[in-house]
Amino acid sequence: MRSNVVLTLTAATLLCAAGSSEAAVKEASLYSFTGSADGSFPHGGVIADSKGDLYGVTTSGGTSHSGVVYKLSRPSKGQTAWTQTTLYAFTGGNDGGNPQAALLKDGAGHLFGTTYSGGASGEGVAFELTKYKGAWKYHLLWSFTGNNDGGAPSGALIEDSAGNLYGTTTSGGTGVVGTVFELSPPAVKHQAWTEKVLYNFTGNNDGGEPMGNVLLGADGNLYGTTAGYGQSNYGTVYRLTPDGGNWDFSVLHAFQGGGDGEVPRDGLIQDSEGTLYGTTAGFDNSYGNVFKINTDGSDYGVIYTITGGQGFTGNGPWQTVSMDNSGALYGTTYADGASSLGEVFKLTPKAGKLWKAKVLYTFQGGTAGQYPYSNVLIDKKGFLYGTSYGVAGQSGFFPGTVWEIKP
Repeated sequence: MRSNVVLTLTAATLLCAAGSSEAAVKEASLYSFTGSADGSFPHGGVIADSKGDLYGVTTSGGTSHSGVVYKLSRPSKGQTAWTQTTLYAFTGGNDGGNPQAALLKDGAGHLFGTTYSGGASGEGVAFELTKYKGAWKYHLLWSFTGNNDGGAPSGALIEDSAGNLYGTTTSGGTGVVGTVFELSPPAVKHQAWTEKVLYNFTGNNDGGEPMGNVLLGADGNLYGTTAGYGQSNYGTVYRLTPDGGNWDFSVLHAFQGGGDGEVPRDGLIQDSEGTLYGTTAGFDNSYGNVFKINTDGSDYGVIYTITGGQGFTGNGPWQTVSMDNSGALYGTTYADGASSLGEVFKLTPKAGKLWKAKVLYTFQGGTAGQYPYSNVLIDKKGFLYGTSYGVAGQSGFFPGTVWEIKP
């Protein structure tokens, strides 16, 4: 059964859900993109290094208008402005173009990521950036063909202890509706990486179009979501269990639409007790939610439902939630809230009850940011970081921001 999920949307075309809440904490725009060499429309949020500097990608802009990898350096002593540096500008050719996913940083400081398009077949790539003598060098790890190896990856990569990378493609594979793949490093340095498809989605009850990353669980299994297909055509939560050289696939939950959620656009996180958490963006019948589920598929429950006010469905969380040391969850809604431009929210667990929800910030538009596509990064001091996607339309050209919320 064909999914109705649209894989890419331009912020200017989106109408948004209205709600009622007031900002409770201070938000600051750390950097506003110009749409030139610095890039425009940041997807996927930011990651941090040990110094607190931030790294991310933009889907467009740059010297070839195909997106960039950027770094934001903290202000030097006595200064207040963060410094943006473009580490790599994609050409849209064999190196890829239009990256949508957050970066992965390994223990050696190397950056890994994917692009949604470009590459030798125009179906995206997996890449690595390494720093050598002060300069960042690009390495192509895999160029997707859109055939059996998959195509158009939009989720982040994850790494296991052996240095293997795991991810998803939204299309391609033998079922044409996406894959879960593994990339293995070469035994000899500078040789080619190897790609192996762990699962081909069929578009039937197993789901299809996985848009987010996979989670490597504490039990060694892989967990993730599909944005479409499944028993009711609203997506699934799935598990892949290693079995010798193969992986056994199980559907943990098939979204029914409405009350239990629909269209999860990103992956999952796991707490110290093994419980999985994720989000749905909403679609035909809802405004999105935050849910939890056990690794065996039991005890599925919605812990936060986004009401959407008088706005449109499908504008809830487009990325998954983040958890702090106390067990509280943080997330964003893409285009919900009192301003209809998105919010940052916090969920605090309450025993036996729905979690307590608090809106931390409502985006105001323009250079202040709108459409927070990303998840939330939490630093050691409890500061929150993320990106707003921006807008290009009749209201003007605002190609996105990196923001900070102080606790």
